[in-house]
Amino acid sequence: MLFTSAAYLLLFLPATVAAYWLVPARLRVVLLLVASYVFYLSWNPKYGLLLAASTVVNFTLAKRLPSARSPRALLALGVAFNLGVLAYFKYVGLFSKSAADLIDWLSLGRTGSFDGLHVLLPLAISFFTFEMISVLVDVYRGDVRVGGFLTFAAYKAFFPKLVSGPITRYRELAPQIEKPQPLRFERFQSGVALFALGLAKKLVLADNVAVLANTLFNDPAAANSGTAAVGILAFGVQIYLDFSAYTDMARGAARMLGLELPRNFNFPYAATSPSDFWRRWHMSLSRWLRDYLYIPLGGNRHGRLNTYRNLMATMVLGGLWHGAGWHFALWGAMQGVFLSVDHALRGRFPRPSRALTLTARGATLVAVFAAWVFFRAQSLGQAFDVFAALGRLPFDLAAPTALYSSPPVGIVLAALLAFVLGSAPAARLSPRLRALVLPRPTVRLAALASLTVCCWTLTDVLTRSTTVPFIYFRF
Repeated sequence: MLFTSAAYLLLFLPATVAAYWLVPARLRVVLLLVASYVFYLSWNPKYGLLLAASTVVNFTLAKRLPSARSPRALLALGVAFNLGVLAYFKYVGLFSKSAADLIDWLSLGRTGSFDGLHVLLPLAISFFTFEMISVLVDVYRGDVRVGGFLTFAAYKAFFPKLVSGPITRYRELAPQIEKPQPLRFERFQSGVALFALGLAKKLVLADNVAVLANTLFNDPAAANSGTAAVGILAFGVQIYLDFSAYTDMARGAARMLGLELPRNFNFPYAATSPSDFWRRWHMSLSRWLRDYLYIPLGGNRHGRLNTYRNLMATMVLGGLWHGAGWHFALWGAMQGVFLSVDHALRGRFPRPSRALTLTARGATLVAVFAAWVFFRAQSLGQAFDVFAALGRLPFDLAAPTALYSSPPVGIVLAALLAFVLGSAPAARLSPRLRALVLPRPTVRLAALASLTVCCWTLTDVLTRSTTVPFIYFRF
């Protein structure tokens, strides 16, 4: 059941929201839990068994941790359980396929006799695994106490954020589920507007830009340099619009239920450094990696070399979290290198000039978009084919793209660049608009209503005939 499907938009979400506000407050946790499992089971009933088993195991561990004889050992057991489940379902195929390729390369067996194990990847396993680890660590640290089982289960399975986040902390969401807030029209209206904005970003913008990216990545070996330039920029725009659209829809749906999910994006293409980018991009994952991996590894507390090691380890593991492929590991390694260079240069320019700031922003964008190639490609070889196509410069900006016969490459590139470079002015303008609109109730309500109507209209008129699944559903 996609967020963009008719079943979700016209049946599941309206019915769930209506029932949530009609039932007594004491029954809302149960309703959320049932609705979340209906949503999850609609993808594949087999997924529900893993979700339920993981919930029971992690709840039991979280309840026993505060009084355990050896909390550290129990925590290690819990983390090992969660990582073991994730490793089996997500990475056994990668490593067994690599082993099979090595056997073939060494001629130790009949070529093609074994091509690795094929394991069904449960939806959302990466996201709820990280959330469960954060719960166990927070309980171990004494930062939180787990309440009742129904609240815990509803927190884990909460359908708006279950599939692709944001990655939430127990102490952020569980108290909201346990003690629901009364219905407020303005909050509900803002949820509808945010959901409509996300729907328009996905169907009107991201899915149309996806066609440009797919033109390159479906057959990079046959691409020319113009198609490569357009495709690389298009994917960078697509993944931002696609993932931020999902987050908007998740936060909007939660807000309709009186719950608040954390922000996940803050104009990432306005970043002036790799560190700034990761403070703005997938913010819930960034803070998870920082709090539960980078800092426990030692952070920046033990000298530069250890800091660089910790950055590299954190980002390589973060890359593999995104997908079972060596191209994801290389993408993560590139992010680790970018962050290490950023850390090495930190403090050398205490008062950077405007020109230096613009240069830093340009370099950051080039690095980010170059790394996206490895993220989007299906293999390392395909990624290298993309760069090989891009390297056949100069390209003819007047030539039509492989996608359409009317807009030349130069126009498409200019439009994509305008979107990316417009992030910085938009980031500066956004707080001013908020300051202008939010303090004025009448203006705020009118703006939310106008945004909703505009987004729904654009979605109805400009949506493609086929819907592209959300990119992060793969992870």
